[in-house]
Amino acid sequence: MLSRGTCVKIVVVSLLAVTAQHVARFMVHVGMFSHFFKHYPGPCKKVENIQPGSEDFYTLPDGLTFISSGFREQCMGPSIDEHFRQHKIKGRIYLFDFKKVNEGVKELKIASTEKFNADTFHPHGISVWEDKKAGHHVVFVVNHPHEQPVADRIEKFIFDPDKLELNHHSYYSGEALKVVSDVVAVSGSSFYVSNMFSEHSWGRMVVEVLGLLPWASLVFCEHSLCQEVAIGLMGACGLATSVVGDQQYIYVAAALGREIRVYRRNPDNSLRLQQIFPLHTFPDNIQVDHKTGDLYAGCHPIGHKILVHLDSPMGNPSPSQVLQLKVQDGNITSVQELFYDHGELISASTSATVYNRKLLIGSIFHNLVTCDVDVPL
Repeated sequence: MLSRGTCVKIVVVSLLAVTAQHVARFMVHVGMFSHFFKHYPGPCKKVENIQPGSEDFYTLPDGLTFISSGFREQCMGPSIDEHFRQHKIKGRIYLFDFKKVNEGVKELKIASTEKFNADTFHPHGISVWEDKKAGHHVVFVVNHPHEQPVADRIEKFIFDPDKLELNHHSYYSGEALKVVSDVVAVSGSSFYVSNMFSEHSWGRMVVEVLGLLPWASLVFCEHSLCQEVAIGLMGACGLATSVVGDQQYIYVAAALGREIRVYRRNPDNSLRLQQIFPLHTFPDNIQVDHKTGDLYAGCHPIGHKILVHLDSPMGNPSPSQVLQLKVQDGNITSVQELFYDHGELISASTSATVYNRKLLIGSIFHNLVTCDVDVPL
């Protein structure tokens, strides 16, 4: 029989071995030993007259694109405060027209109401629904308002194209909405959202990241009711549906898992996992090509650099990467890298899409970029 002292030594050594194994796995996972080579699909340039940050966007079939800017989580530190003060950043929604690329962006007017404070608006994910019956576009936006108590919301706006305004209609909140990253509309009053983390706690988020814990989830909301429909994801970020009019599939960028998950929608709006497609990079947001159904993902290829960038963006660039994912019958069949930059032209890419051979790339705190696409798609 082993002595008590020997048993303690075995336990300690075992714990140290498990810890060392996890540390080594985490170092590989966040790209401590990774290297990429810069390449563009054609000439690229920065889009002018937009504040730093273009976290997410949604492109309509006619090329009109809504862009969210001013993303800031409540738990972010003083260096982010300084970044916002220095660049006079506030929550804004911009409009970009792929048919008028040289005109840049236009800021949409957003007024405060009794239910919405434009001064505490910090938009994140965005989705647009064309309500053909009502004859207008409904815009859903994830909001991290800097108010107490801390609670993420989904804001619903009605777009007025003549006045270039977003008129606030209502908002959604509740216990099912944790640390929300993205939203994707499936009607004018229903949508799916992704909870990237399980709780609004800096310590809890750190544990989930360092532990690579699958505590993220997906939620379906209809009218004022929200319910969990998928669990077991690692850092659920961007959402997208298969081509509008179809919407049989929900695509989820599981950032910490470095994968795209494909779910099939059931008639009751619950989800059934159909495919897990590994990417070996950290995908952020997903956009769908309305013509082909293919996906475009803005990614963070070197994980440890995006972690530092999120804490202190000034002086800590993070590489940017764009992937095109071919889709057939809802499933991802292949992937190609369209763009890679070390962080000089654009740092920490979040969203990307191609329209009429033009590539648009957004970022968390940095530039908005367009590129010609001179390579086969």
